[in-house]
Amino acid sequence: MQLPRISLFLLASVALAQTEFTVAPDGNDANPGTRAAPFAGLERARDEIRALKKAGGLPAGGVTVILRGGVYERSRVFELGREDSGTAAAPIVYRAAPGETAILLGGKIVRDWKPVTDPGVLAHLPATSRDKVWQADLKKQGISDLGIVAVQDRKKEKGDQRFELYFNGMPMTLSRYPNDGFLRVVDLLGGTPRVVRSTRGDAIGKFTCDSDRLGRWVDEKDPWVHGYWYWDWSDQRHRIKTLDPLRRYIEVEPPYHAYGYRKGQWFYAFNLLAEIDQPGEWYLDRETGMLYFYPPAPLDKGSAMVSIARTLLSLQDVSHVTFERLTFEVVRGTAVDVRRCRDCEIAACTIRNTGVQSVSIRDGKHCGVVGCEITNSGGSGISLWGGDRRTLTPAGHYAINNHIYHYGLWKRMYSKAIGMGGVGQRAVHNLIHDAPHQAIGFWGNDHLIEFNEIHSVCFESNDAGAIYAGRDWTARGTVIRHNYLHHISGFRGRGCVGVYLDDMFCGTEISGNVFYRVTRAAFIGGGRDCLVENNIFVDCPRALHIDARALGWAHACADRWIEEAKTKGTISGFKYNAPPYSTRWPKLATILEHEPKAPEGNVIRRNIFYGEHWNDITGRARPYQTLENNLIDEDPRFVDYKKHDFHLRNDSPAYTKIGFKRIPIEKIGLYNDARRALWPVENKVRPMPAPAPKPQARKGPAPMFKVGRITTPPHIDGVLARGEWPPHSLPLAVDVYGRPATRRSTAWLAHDDTFLYLAVRNEVDPAKPLKREAKWGVNDAVELAFRNPARGSHAPILLLRAYPCGAFEGSTEAGAPADETDTLAAATTCAVKVLDAATWVTEWRIPLSALGLDPAKPAKLQFNLSVRKTADNLWLMWVGT
Repeated sequence: MQLPRISLFLLASVALAQTEFTVAPDGNDANPGTRAAPFAGLERARDEIRALKKAGGLPAGGVTVILRGGVYERSRVFELGREDSGTAAAPIVYRAAPGETAILLGGKIVRDWKPVTDPGVLAHLPATSRDKVWQADLKKQGISDLGIVAVQDRKKEKGDQRFELYFNGMPMTLSRYPNDGFLRVVDLLGGTPRVVRSTRGDAIGKFTCDSDRLGRWVDEKDPWVHGYWYWDWSDQRHRIKTLDPLRRYIEVEPPYHAYGYRKGQWFYAFNLLAEIDQPGEWYLDRETGMLYFYPPAPLDKGSAMVSIARTLLSLQDVSHVTFERLTFEVVRGTAVDVRRCRDCEIAACTIRNTGVQSVSIRDGKHCGVVGCEITNSGGSGISLWGGDRRTLTPAGHYAINNHIYHYGLWKRMYSKAIGMGGVGQRAVHNLIHDAPHQAIGFWGNDHLIEFNEIHSVCFESNDAGAIYAGRDWTARGTVIRHNYLHHISGFRGRGCVGVYLDDMFCGTEISGNVFYRVTRAAFIGGGRDCLVENNIFVDCPRALHIDARALGWAHACADRWIEEAKTKGTISGFKYNAPPYSTRWPKLATILEHEPKAPEGNVIRRNIFYGEHWNDITGRARPYQTLENNLIDEDPRFVDYKKHDFHLRNDSPAYTKIGFKRIPIEKIGLYNDARRALWPVENKVRPMPAPAPKPQARKGPAPMFKVGRITTPPHIDGVLARGEWPPHSLPLAVDVYGRPATRRSTAWLAHDDTFLYLAVRNEVDPAKPLKREAKWGVNDAVELAFRNPARGSHAPILLLRAYPCGAFEGSTEAGAPADETDTLAAATTCAVKVLDAATWVTEWRIPLSALGLDPAKPAKLQFNLSVRKTADNLWLMWVGT
């Protein structure tokens, strides 16, 4: 009996026990898939492996699919499912042929370029580029999915909807103005004022700018703007609704930015035919399908292509499959999407020109990206997510020995080279550089960030971190060690953070790292139980920052966690006081029994601080910190400081004085092995912007106020009785930013050889209630600052504060020792009285001896007076600091 044809085929496959199939761009799917007669498509090879498994299982040692060199144009994703899995003993590998480059391309080459001849289009183009711009009719070339320009509501942005143009393997620039840098918001015209974190703005997107260029954009079909409208780390794109060139006025379409708009913030305009004025810029008319392009090189000597495919490779529920030495490029969304897989790898591949991200690994276990070159991503590089936070079961995903650079090209903020979430991911031996925002972002528990080199990131943002996590008391256990972070200073040199533990993030180890020229290198934003140990900080202004924000402006977040813990027995949804959390982190289990909002339990020990002012620990946080055995302002004896060799010489005082442990600096960064896509790897440090100018030193003598002597002391009762105070007063009419105060504050000072007396009368807005809690910066208050110059230039600044609620306190926030502050506060008498809805008064009696002054001798005392007025959002001061 003759068997059906398909059965003959399966028997032949089993008999051959073929362990290798070959695919080639010029192959044929009717071929047997050998080197001499390769398949044409990956799907054909995949289906052949499925047939092998059905017929008798995978052969010993597994199966390899060889991709011959060339371009594999793909408009759809290559999908693998559970049935495409290998085993530990018989893995499945897809790899490029040795010495050849196999490219999986998700784009389409654009041909038939012609000079622009339409008089209307030529008139719209800049005169200098009219003879340099070419056009191509995409619809005639069968390219009908033209995507979108952008999405205004970021919550609705899928990311894989955008259309991009590439030339000779590099992303081109959607036409914009200015070509580099930004325009400025000059004035706000929305008419809906708002104050966020004591910063004034407006909720409505109507403003004037500092450019006379708007007249060129009036006839544009679809003009947009992209800006950092309120904060330096929160951007948004808007379609322009209205333009008024004469007033330099722009109104954007809603939804408006969540925070609003602020004077002085920056933006640029884009998607403008009229602004194709330099090589590399392009514009697409979606109505006609016409693409306009100013090529950076002759079109006949290059290749232009546009993105079509959403994803190139998708693995779901797959195990023991590896892709090696392939190139994935030009895709609208994520190049490689791995979900619920086990023991799968992307190794020694090149992944470039992606619209959203390069590799996403979610759920499953033990999947990784190894030795890859990842560049020109519109968003992030690698995302690793998985594990079970309820049981603290790790996923074990990893990113090792990857070179990730020039990412965040479109999604400028919160795009990461490596993002890690869940439990137990690893980022090890990676080189990361050239990005507008973060390098590594993590959330969850028990991650390892080790032996990475990071530089030239956060260059378009401020208040950002190269390594960042925030806002979770339960997300503990991550170790950040043996990394080298350098040349990180923020947008226009205003300052960014190396390791940023934001908004009460806790339980993180920062150890054995080297920080060079990183502003605020290690940052604990109100968090608890963190360890900063055995690090080297070189030329890092304010190298270590710790604050007590949950005791002040960030209290609301902590209040929510405390309320959740009391009512539900959870924090962030997790049983914090039951295993496994209570056994792993006993301090977390008892957090409500102490001062939960205080930054308790942080240990700072055996660190080297060299070259810049290191201590930025706020006074309110200082009592809760343990600082021990740190080498400060002493030459640690580097092997070669000028050449940035920060190994310590054998005679370093760090070894003998503080017990410093050697850091294996030579192991940090990439290493060469058989699973590296490229070696050697070249990278350059991005030129550092000039640091922000420091305040000019005041010319001439400091302002002086002569305190008059009185014989009858005033009553310290909060009532300004007639004749009680000298007539000469100290007015406060301008705030620290130079803004005038319509409601002033006035101070009077006097002494009687024993006490310094002071009174402050504050006018406030009667239509807005006083904020009467005792929280500095959040509520109305008066602050006195003293320093005794007789004690030298490093004398402490002593602070006293009073609030309308009647509370009075000393503060160590300016770095004064707690015992001196407590002594001064205990010796001081303060009275507060709210006279009416428009006025409150505070009076003080301070012993001169408590300020270190001899009552028998004339003396000078450095002094400042500050008044916080929340209704007007003002910080009035006698002298701006």
